[in-house]
Amino acid sequence: MITTGLAGGVRYVFEVANGLKERGYDVKILSLAGDHRWFKDLKVEVIYKEPMINKISYTLYRLYKIYNLIKHRNSNIKPYDSLLLFSSLLGIKPDIIIELAEFIQNFDSDTTIATYYLTAFSVWFSQSKRPFYLMQDFPELVESNEGRTGLNMFRLSLKLPFSFITVSSYTKQLILDNNPTARVTIAHPGVNLEVFRPRRRELKNDSKKKVMVILRGQKQKGDNVALEVLKIVSKKIPIHAIIVSRKDLVDIYSKTIGINFPYTVFSNVDDETMSRLYSSADAFLFTSYAEGFGLPPLEAMACGTPVVMTDNKGSRDYALNGYNALISQPGDIKSLVNNLIRVLQDDKLKENLIENG
Repeated sequence: MITTGLAGGVRYVFEVANGLKERGYDVKILSLAGDHRWFKDLKVEVIYKEPMINKISYTLYRLYKIYNLIKHRNSNIKPYDSLLLFSSLLGIKPDIIIELAEFIQNFDSDTTIATYYLTAFSVWFSQSKRPFYLMQDFPELVESNEGRTGLNMFRLSLKLPFSFITVSSYTKQLILDNNPTARVTIAHPGVNLEVFRPRRRELKNDSKKKVMVILRGQKQKGDNVALEVLKIVSKKIPIHAIIVSRKDLVDIYSKTIGINFPYTVFSNVDDETMSRLYSSADAFLFTSYAEGFGLPPLEAMACGTPVVMTDNKGSRDYALNGYNALISQPGDIKSLVNNLIRVLQDDKLKENLIENG
């Protein structure tokens, strides 16, 4: 892994690692950065190697060489050694891909699993036995983080001669679009029903309807859409927003977008708290433009909370419009407003969505 910081994709990796450990496998997680203590019950060892550089720096030359190395996979020249050679000739400092590749080479593993498109190249350059690629990425996320160069590299990673595991039909199709003969298995993320379950409403119950949102600060998450929807709905129905986010991010949004409705911010919450917050809400609003899977709406459904959400592609494997969620197109504020009002005012619709969720 590049980092073990709090994220849905990281949670999925930890759950898989725990599952393998419980089945008797010797599992180690290698990471260049992060802090995994937010995940309370990790049963496997995490070994960190702090990277020598903090910022990823790519060049078109590197992309061209990587492409050639993939194309000539069976040549006598070792791809990892040749990349180091070209890097040294150009005076380029090895980046985190190379650092992680070197880190991997310290461990004699039967199987090595890449968990992000950058780590896919690390695994490949390390020439590990039985390389796997757990693919959870999607173009909007990659371009937001790494720009057009990163997007080109992401597509290139999907052409690597790995066995693929992925999280949804949408991400499987992304792989096949770039690598038609790839072997791809879907393994959906899951929800722990012992934690995410309907609970008593623990927040103070008053005349205001409670709407829960998660704000992440990434463009593709549609934070601005969620806040605009809440602003419009608050003019028609008294609401109180349950916002799960960093307080500094909410302060920024308060100054830039404006927040003219009552709200409470919850930060650094664990799963038990998340479950209580979902259960306390009259509706969960999810406005992402794109997701590899999109776990929060599924967690909300498990907690007996009706979901108003966008068609973010990854959620198509579980979210059915009018059955267990009300679904709008990404960025369609008018539709999201109408759907949220319907859920908050129509008790029969709300109960049907809860039951089917």
